[in-house]
Amino acid sequence: MGSRSRVLPVAMLAVLLSFAANSLMTRFVVQQRLLDAALLTEVRFLSGALMLVAIAVVRGVPKAAIPGRRHLVPACWLGAYALLISYGYQHIGASAGTFVFYAAVFIALVGVDTARGATLSTRRLLAALLALAGLGVLAAAQLSTVTPLGVAMLAGTGLAWGLYTAVGRGVTDPLAMTTGNFVTLAVILFVPAVLGVGQVLGTPIITASGLGWGVLMGAGTTACAYPIWYWCLRHISGTQAGLFQLAIPIVTGVGAVGLLGEPFSLRLAVAGLLVVLGLGLGLGR
Repeated sequence: MGSRSRVLPVAMLAVLLSFAANSLMTRFVVQQRLLDAALLTEVRFLSGALMLVAIAVVRGVPKAAIPGRRHLVPACWLGAYALLISYGYQHIGASAGTFVFYAAVFIALVGVDTARGATLSTRRLLAALLALAGLGVLAAAQLSTVTPLGVAMLAGTGLAWGLYTAVGRGVTDPLAMTTGNFVTLAVILFVPAVLGVGQVLGTPIITASGLGWGVLMGAGTTACAYPIWYWCLRHISGTQAGLFQLAIPIVTGVGAVGLLGEPFSLRLAVAGLLVVLGLGLGLGR
């Protein structure tokens, strides 16, 4: 118990920084027109699958890593997340879309917890409302960018990611399960990649540096963070998992200021304060 209590915060911090790094790299690649959003997603998850397979081979390929029916549902959720997020932000502003996405993630996780017999305490409900209010502060600046299609796509993205996250709470071997999920997803993504779905849905953009960023995201921050996230989910509730993820947009926003040269704003400061207060209220026992 003592060892876990020391490792868990470090693992969750690693996940937080990795997820934020993925968001920053995606924003950079798409804004600089280095790679089409759909192709970036395909390269990311295909390279992530290859990295996880390599790790599985070194480990001796545990049975849970071999793709099977148990991987089909989580792979479909992950595929829906990957597809919708590739095109969703084309129909809604980044901040407004982020609010819709993480609100949907939280609702999905709380819904699964409730279906399993858990109850949402008043304190954690208030914590969630406080943190979501912080994201709402950012979203308020982009109300003019909101479209029904964008809201629907980002809500679907959040629902898919929330359900993929919920699956991980019952996993005994997070690394092996994630490997099987990614290999199954690689097959799902391979078909539209070969058929050129990205060319139908938008003008393809391909550069060597864009492909390099995609591989870095897949084999690096994605392949490393996703198994760790599944491990963390064994030790926290669904509500806590939903609350924790509300910090990712703030970390991404701060990172964009320092790494992408985006201006720091009072909105970001207020949003960050509200999210931190919400997390402090809701992530304790």
